[in-house]
Order: sequence, then C-alpha cells, then structure tokens
Amino acid sequence: MRRKKPRPRFPGLKLKDEDRELLRRKARERQTERTWKRIRMLQMLDEGKSLAATAAAVGSAVPSVRRVGERYLAAGVEVALKDA
Repeated sequence: MRRKKPRPRFPGLKLKDEDRELLRRKARERQTERTWKRIRMLQMLDEGKSLAATAAAVGSAVPSVRRVGERYLAAGVEVALKDA
C-alpha cells in the first residue's frame, strides 16, 4: 500500500488591515454562497482557527480551506475569492 506524501503544515495567515476591511465590507453585500464561505474562511483563519475548525464551521472540506488560504498567501484576497 502506498502512503500519501505528507503535505507541509499550513503556515497560518494574517490578513493585511486593508484586506480585513475589504472582507468586512464584502460580507455585508450580497454574495454567492461560495464567495461568502471563502470570505468566512479567510476571516476565521485570520482569527487563528484551525483548518479543521474552519471547515466544520462553514460546511466545507479541509483541503478547500487550505486552497483558499494558500491562494490568499500567494496572490491576495481577490484571487482567493474567485474560482481557480
């Protein structure tokens, strides 16, 4: 049986002040459910919540939360909120 290659630990993330404010504004506007979940994922990760706790809270899977966090770290908030 082959073992999966372990993924590196998610480094956590801290939103920039302007990104935090942008997410607050977007959360008050009408959004699709997918976008709203991504906004909430980023906010919860910024609060220091774990990947598993964040996934459970928004009704998503851990890999999805990880991908959104990694996209934010790589390219910023606008990319993290859009489909890949």
